[in-house]
Amino acid sequence: MSAYAAAGAAVAAVWVLGGDMPAWEHALRVLVVVLCVSVAGRFLGRRLARAGRAPLDRGLFLGLVAGKVLLVAVALLVDWLAGLWFAEPTLITAGFLFVVVTLGGPALHGRLSHGTPAPQDPEPRTARA
Repeated sequence: MSAYAAAGAAVAAVWVLGGDMPAWEHALRVLVVVLCVSVAGRFLGRRLARAGRAPLDRGLFLGLVAGKVLLVAVALLVDWLAGLWFAEPTLITAGFLFVVVTLGGPALHGRLSHGTPAPQDPEPRTARA
């Protein structure tokens, strides 16, 4: 969880630091940072695999990247909506990003790693004689 909190803080900080530019431009900057961190993590994952940890499979990696792209798109929407009511929408969006990455990151990672559990089949009924 602390790794996700650190990642959330980093994404939020990048969002706040880009608050002086147009929202689309700064969403693009956050997206580039997030994708670069993902690629770096992919290479680091190979190194950790050599050290005995399980490698990150392709499906999980692509799912996490897709989740990050969606997160930045939602953050852009949140920034726009917050701008309708607040003078500093950047701070609200940064807080949103921190919370979503910190709390949602482990859940998304777990879901993509393990998949959704298959529904349990009810016990087969026996025919009555």
